[in-house]
Amino acid sequence: MKKNILLLALITCVGLVFSAYKIYEEPEYESISLKDGFKNLKVLPQDISKDSLMGLMKEYNKALGVKCNHCHSKDKSADDVYAKEITRHMIQMTNELNEKAFNPIGPEFQNAINCATCHRGTTSPMSETKLFMTTEIEVEP
Repeated sequence: MKKNILLLALITCVGLVFSAYKIYEEPEYESISLKDGFKNLKVLPQDISKDSLMGLMKEYNKALGVKCNHCHSKDKSADDVYAKEITRHMIQMTNELNEKAFNPIGPEFQNAINCATCHRGTTSPMSETKLFMTTEIEVEP
């Protein structure tokens, strides 16, 4: 009898853990419709295609290790998530770096810098950079 109660309690606990844990799902990019064009594009081109825009969003997801709701609320065109404004600033910074520092070198360096260059799957790249810069490295003579 005790074994049955213990087994039932264990199964219940495991069930609760799995029901509370949301498995990562790819954002449903295909469900986004393009009725009158995209709204509230302040940095990206106004005439960007759906495929190009969704490709960029997938790159941002991967480069920062986030889902869509990191920058977007339910109304994708709203400016009610502060991370979206930071993202716009970072896009401008990246574009300027590529334009001024790398494009003059040659066409193969046209987009040398992107989000993943610094972020590498995290929203706070500076923490790892600071750790790297403060770590003592032994140099052999």
